[in-house]
Amino acid sequence: MNPEQKKLIIGEIKKWRESRLIPTEYCDFLMNLYAEGDAFSHDQQAGSKAKSNWKASANGGVLGKVLLVITGLLLFLIFALNFTLFPEPMQIAVLLLGTAIPFLMAYRKRGKSSLAQTVWLFVAVVMVALVGYYYLSTDGLLADRGALSGTMAVVFLVWLLAGAVFRSRLVSGIGTLGLLLLYANFLEIVAQVGTSSYGVQHFYFMIPAFLALFFAAVLGRYRVYIAPVFLGGGLLALFGPDLRMLVFGLSMDLFMQILVFLKLAVLITLFIVYHPGIKKWVGQVSQ
Repeated sequence: MNPEQKKLIIGEIKKWRESRLIPTEYCDFLMNLYAEGDAFSHDQQAGSKAKSNWKASANGGVLGKVLLVITGLLLFLIFALNFTLFPEPMQIAVLLLGTAIPFLMAYRKRGKSSLAQTVWLFVAVVMVALVGYYYLSTDGLLADRGALSGTMAVVFLVWLLAGAVFRSRLVSGIGTLGLLLLYANFLEIVAQVGTSSYGVQHFYFMIPAFLALFFAAVLGRYRVYIAPVFLGGGLLALFGPDLRMLVFGLSMDLFMQILVFLKLAVLITLFIVYHPGIKKWVGQVSQ
């Protein structure tokens, strides 16, 4: 059959398909038979491409609207917090309102647009950090290390809980990492962990490690979405002394290097052995 005849027959099949003169399944079969799958697959690819373009444009439109609202909100907050005629209670009310609005928008986007929900959630948790900064600055406590650490701990805890409520492991992960860093800073200043031996440092970091792993097990049993975040935080805390030495550029002797290697080997071995179970566990808590 020459190409002209094929083209004519394919054109007729397309008309039958559009007019539903023949069931769609038969038209698809005939289309693939005469065009050897090329014409029909081309139509499918064109439809799929158009659909993906529509989704991309929709996400771009949502992101643009969110960014526009964020810009307006931040400009309003800057104006309210720096305009001297505004009393302090009004400034606090405006700041709290500016914090509540992104949380409300993130709640409204649950199940509708994951991109918009994530953006609104990040705006909300950043606003929480701004509230903490405003509290410290108005009370003159920015230079107070204790007040700064306490406020940051509350902020990171809010991030952790917000990630749990809105099912965002990224936000919860940042909050967990922030809490671990605050704990490490506490050990440096209060416990003076730098003067302790390598074994004692491990004992200090075992406390948050076991707590995080305990929460991972308990929350995972009840299918709480952020349970893997605690698992990652606990494993990270196990390497606290090693990461501390890496950050401060301290040298490690042969015993320390062997211990780090053994910890990595044990974790990798456990991951390989229990990989199906871990994958199933993460899948269950993601539902």
